[in-house]
Amino acid sequence: VDLPFGTYQGNSKVALDSAIRIMKETEADAVKMEGGEEILESVQRILSAGIPVMGHLGLTPQSIHKFGTYAVRAKEEAEAEKLLRDAHLLSEAGCFGIVLEKIPATLAERVASELTIPIIGIGAGGHVDGQVLVIQDMLGMNNGFRPRFLRRYADLYTVMTDAISRYVSDVKNCYFPNE
Repeated sequence: VDLPFGTYQGNSKVALDSAIRIMKETEADAVKMEGGEEILESVQRILSAGIPVMGHLGLTPQSIHKFGTYAVRAKEEAEAEKLLRDAHLLSEAGCFGIVLEKIPATLAERVASELTIPIIGIGAGGHVDGQVLVIQDMLGMNNGFRPRFLRRYADLYTVMTDAISRYVSDVKNCYFPNE
């Protein structure tokens, strides 16, 4: 389960309380946290309590307002080096895996080759240990979000909007509900 924004940044005691709560309430097997060095104390505290942690680097959707865009991250050398450093820190802290989102494929390949934990890509090329694709994106439920790496396997947006339109029409025309 993703730890929600604001539940682990800045205070490792709050982070641990948040992780414990989410594990109890969701029956999840692990938590996922976005960030590197800046959240390392929270990661370590959560791991020390026996809760598995998956890291998440690159494009971090919870911090999108900091970046202002969904563009590819870590294209510049300084940001790429920070990502690589952060990946090593997360691995050394004990994270069982790391998601790399929307970064250059060559950088993802380098991270995967340097670390022994699984590296999962989302828009990070094919030279990682696994792939993730958000189900709403895969099924075409959101018509506005179309990054290059996204492959749609269905067009549920059209199916859903058609069904909703027919429902609204039936209600307005008093065909639903009926006898």
